[in-house]
Amino acid sequence: MHYHILDMQRWFAFIVLSGLALGQPLQVAATTTVIADLVREVGGPRVRVVTVVPMGADPHSFEPRPSTVQALARARVLFANGMNLEVFLDRIAAQLPRNAQVVRLAEGLPNPICYTQADREAPGAHLHGPCDPHLWLDPSYGLAYAERIRDALTRLDPAGRSLYEARLADFRARVQAADAKVRACLARTPPASRKAVVQHDAYRYAGRHYGIEFVGSIASFSGQQQGARALANLALAMRERGVQVIFTEPQFAQTAARALAEATGARVFTLYSDTLTPQVASYLALIQHNGQTLCQAFR
Repeated sequence: MHYHILDMQRWFAFIVLSGLALGQPLQVAATTTVIADLVREVGGPRVRVVTVVPMGADPHSFEPRPSTVQALARARVLFANGMNLEVFLDRIAAQLPRNAQVVRLAEGLPNPICYTQADREAPGAHLHGPCDPHLWLDPSYGLAYAERIRDALTRLDPAGRSLYEARLADFRARVQAADAKVRACLARTPPASRKAVVQHDAYRYAGRHYGIEFVGSIASFSGQQQGARALANLALAMRERGVQVIFTEPQFAQTAARALAEATGARVFTLYSDTLTPQVASYLALIQHNGQTLCQAFR
């Protein structure tokens, strides 16, 4: 009987580990809608993705639902951004199966933008940790995420290597083509004219990549509106610097941005950072939407 039980346990483990060979997708999880989309782009039909933070929600402050936590019990790997973006990451990682991996896609990539003392003391500072975690808003980092996803999926599913490589190559070509269009469009605007205020401080990598200066943020932390004095100081800074553009985000209230626009005469546009929506439902769509919006704003 003892040997029979051991044989059954080995057989069960074999079935779980070889599920893909039997036509079952690899069960994986992702913390945000952006990361989930990257996983689907690379993994295609060989993965089934559970997303922790739903569309339209803010990963900085989101509390995972019990049903989502339960679904993690079947995940072989959890893809996260890391760098203190997801405040819940350690808690949900504890719900994963014993041998499941946590892949922090942003951590260890070259040339992170880290905060200075002035950043930390600035009114409305939106700091997550030592460095800005929003690397994916620079498409070159988004592709680095996708490469790390390919590597992790290949380790778990070597038989899918050729599919993951092919899908990554196709995805890379589409992202690079979209990025090239944005850069060509922005090149027609003098760099000195590319200045804006943002809803929250998430666009440092995008700014570095596209040559845009973001001179201030409306939100103090995770979309929380600053007080009247701070907004008045921001309006004064906008006038002094000649800033005529404000970028909001769909997951945050627009009241302060509209008031600031009325006070300064600036125009208001919408960018995407931490979350996708039905209107901008993929990473590629995010890059395209943000790029088109930047070009329109600085035209």
